[in-house]
Amino acid sequence: MGVRRSVSGSLASLSLGMLACAGPNLWTDGTSVSTGAASHGRLRSPAKLARKGEGYVVPPRWSERGFQYGVRELVDTIVRAAQRVREQHRKSMLGVADLSAHIGGRSSWHVSHQSGRDVDLLFYTTDGRGRPLAPPEHDMFRFDGSGRPYHRERDPSYVDAAWQQRRFDAARNWQLVEELLSDPTIRVQWIFVANSLQDNLLRFARAHDRPYWLVEYAATVMREPAGPPHDDHMHIRIYCPRADRFHGCLDTGPIWQHEKKSFKYAGPERYDPVLWRLMTSMSMLAHGMRG
Repeated sequence: MGVRRSVSGSLASLSLGMLACAGPNLWTDGTSVSTGAASHGRLRSPAKLARKGEGYVVPPRWSERGFQYGVRELVDTIVRAAQRVREQHRKSMLGVADLSAHIGGRSSWHVSHQSGRDVDLLFYTTDGRGRPLAPPEHDMFRFDGSGRPYHRERDPSYVDAAWQQRRFDAARNWQLVEELLSDPTIRVQWIFVANSLQDNLLRFARAHDRPYWLVEYAATVMREPAGPPHDDHMHIRIYCPRADRFHGCLDTGPIWQHEKKSFKYAGPERYDPVLWRLMTSMSMLAHGMRG
């Protein structure tokens, strides 16, 4: 009996010791970890967005920077959203600009984008006949509320000589917003975009009877920032993945009403990384068996 008590005591001590080690940045689910705030943070074990995939491309200006890293949830969502837009609109190609550097942190290009939860997306555009155009390789084109491009005199000239032919494509840009807001693996905090283009997108959505909750959700999270108005791209920011909060991920700014119970009570998360990977694996297995 004495030996058993001794062994039990040792095991209990070992268990307590192991639990004591389960602190921030020590035990994770094996995926990416965002720490700190979007404007003062870092990134561990990041996911890398391939420079080209089905329905998207990282143009040369941004691929050369190497800012293709982010939390796994955001990277995977970008890929899925681009694929779904392409399924509905043939020849669509989303231009993906900067996410974060390999380990996050400050850069000369961004104040935020430090913890893997931000991404800049170029607008989908068409030509004068409504045909989809490829993303620009070096430019972010400014658009007014009517969807026409413009150029400020004090800005450097656009590299694309045919820039005046481009038009802001409300249909595909709205679908991109829908895909991001309805994806179950992320929770969007902000879509930074100019007021005039917000109005353009919301008019399109209402005219085409898009789901009321999605329109209201978009109207809540779309905002023109205090600095550059973002009339040349959309800047997406997601809330911290729940597991990353334990490791020091910090959400700053508003917690929207639809998110408050989740934050306060740690209620059911729409995204469970283990369950998601299991379901994905089972789906792939089933597809392989059918094939």
